[in-house]
Amino acid sequence: MDETITADLPVAIVTGAAGGIGAAVVARLIARGMFVVAIDSDAERLGAAFDDGGRRLHPLVVDVSDGDAIDRAADDVRTGLGLASILISCAGIFARTPALSASESTARILAVNVEGPLHLTRAFGRQMAERGRGRIVHVASIAASTGAATASVYAASKAAVVAITRSHARELASVGISVNAVLPGYCRTQMTAPEAATLAAFVVPRIPLKRLAEPDEIAEVIEMLALCDTPYLTGAAIEIDGGLHVG
Repeated sequence: MDETITADLPVAIVTGAAGGIGAAVVARLIARGMFVVAIDSDAERLGAAFDDGGRRLHPLVVDVSDGDAIDRAADDVRTGLGLASILISCAGIFARTPALSASESTARILAVNVEGPLHLTRAFGRQMAERGRGRIVHVASIAASTGAATASVYAASKAAVVAITRSHARELASVGISVNAVLPGYCRTQMTAPEAATLAAFVVPRIPLKRLAEPDEIAEVIEMLALCDTPYLTGAAIEIDGGLHVG
């Protein structure tokens, strides 16, 4: 860890931190006085996204699908900063996987979107259990509820995130850890940029607010879940899609 880091602040872990929703979450948590470990697998984007001189933020290049790397990162956090109190799992990938075509993306999508949250919860949840209190927020997708034509593996991975959230909420309540998920709809991020024309033509007209979400709008709800005092809010899966899911 950087020698300029002050280790007396509450520690939050944010994955997928180099852009989109993850970067918006990092900014909000720093503004609320947290120390943030910003994790992403893209070293170049991560380096460009954040530079505060190590005062309140530590960028860390890790692939969340690598369980051993996550364990090492958790050990580094424990040694350099203390026990984590918040985990925001934003890291995720999307690829088209048509039902009647072979796809080489399936294993990678499941490794990042499903195994990643499991590795992160194991490594950093142990630290929260030691503290006797913690908050975990997973970023799923509205596709977990609606499905996604030509992207069934992505939709299935996000449905798995909701199942993980609810299962861990049951299991970890006894050690003071709340576990919740958000299900964003279509958000203006790098992931949706290639689909912009299609979304404008076919999806935006069906959204009551008639626009895509901005990353900070999703981050605001994540911030609320991460900093909420009551442990009674756990096991929730909150849809944030401008009303699209209500029809």
